[in-house]
Amino acid sequence: MLKYKMYIISVVVMCLFVGCGNSSTRQNDNEIQDDIDFAEYSGYWSCEGKTHEQILAEGGIELSCKITEDNHFSGTLFSQQEITERFAMIEDISGKIEQAELYFDYTDDEWGNSGTLHIQFLSDSIYVEVLNDKNADHGSDYGISGVFELIREKEDMAENGIAADSEYHSSWTEEEIISAVGERSQYYRASAYYSEIIEYWENVREVRDISNVMEPLFETDRKYYTKEEFENEPMLVIHLAKNEIYARHGYIFADKDLYNYFMGCIWYSPTCDSADFDDGIFNEYERANLEILADLDTY
Repeated sequence: MLKYKMYIISVVVMCLFVGCGNSSTRQNDNEIQDDIDFAEYSGYWSCEGKTHEQILAEGGIELSCKITEDNHFSGTLFSQQEITERFAMIEDISGKIEQAELYFDYTDDEWGNSGTLHIQFLSDSIYVEVLNDKNADHGSDYGISGVFELIREKEDMAENGIAADSEYHSSWTEEEIISAVGERSQYYRASAYYSEIIEYWENVREVRDISNVMEPLFETDRKYYTKEEFENEPMLVIHLAKNEIYARHGYIFADKDLYNYFMGCIWYSPTCDSADFDDGIFNEYERANLEILADLDTY
């Protein structure tokens, strides 16, 4: 049943993020406004006004931004393919809006590609163009490129609460899975482990769908592992495998990156503060595997 749901979620066509607008500067369809309050543009913008959840399910691009009264812009540009669930992102975009425009040079879109963002603020949309984009040497051909005309999202993510206490169950419908992944994705991307663990899932385990956030890395609660089975695993994976034994029982991590990583996994339900946690809850498999992983973990 799970495989069927994964198939339904992942199929259709490959979305290659080549943009959703014309390549020329947009000044005719929407007249640029000079004397406007740019702070009102703060929020979430996407092609066709797709919500964040729709982008995760169907692919697309999203600009999230905050603009102060002195026209200082800060934000993030995020994109995702439909089939592979690959993310690309340009973070920490910042600068002063002048004449309704902003130029921002970036050096990494999470895939090593670089370029310049040209952002224009039109009367009822934001126009984004990627200029001088250059692929990373020996890197992936995936990344953010093209031109995009974005409108306000139909739902503001800030109005949606995060269902942190709703743990994934195999009986969930496709819609419930997509919604949960969408709600949790902001945590997953915020973790310092994000890029490395995505690369691990794609290149080592050859998993390019949302399986990476639906189930733990290892079955440490129902299988005895040997030290040799972990010898070829990256140190980060060993570190996460050790901590997911705690996460499986709702342990709330004080470490920000561990917390964000596990909050991005829809199977995780944070229910127990570290001060109140009793490791007596571990079963015999978990105790044995924890001993091995704790000895190997030098991350």
